Amino acid sequence: MGGLIHVVMFLGALMAFIAWAIAGLCALNVAELAPKGDKLAAYFELGRWKFADLETRLGPEAAPHLVRYRRAFLVFLATLCAMLVLSLSTLFVKPA
Repeated sequence: MGGLIHVVMFLGALMAFIAWAIAGLCALNVAELAPKGDKLAAYFELGRWKFADLETRLGPEAAPHLVRYRRAFLVFLATLCAMLVLSLSTLFVKPA
């Protein structure tokens, strides 16, 4: 398991980076839909997970970006948690 753990951790880190990048691009898309002078407020609303407020303020064209942002962020967190559990579980595995 010693050699395989590096491959699994690399794939997990790659998946987490891709999810983080998708979430960042979706945040930029949501801010682009905001009117001028309201872009920073849109970022704050995204950070506080106020998706309903953003959707009512920006309209239904923001809905796909918000759903994609939420899913990408959850995939990012789930990947990090899975990598943490995997790395901690290797402490209890006896080498062959």
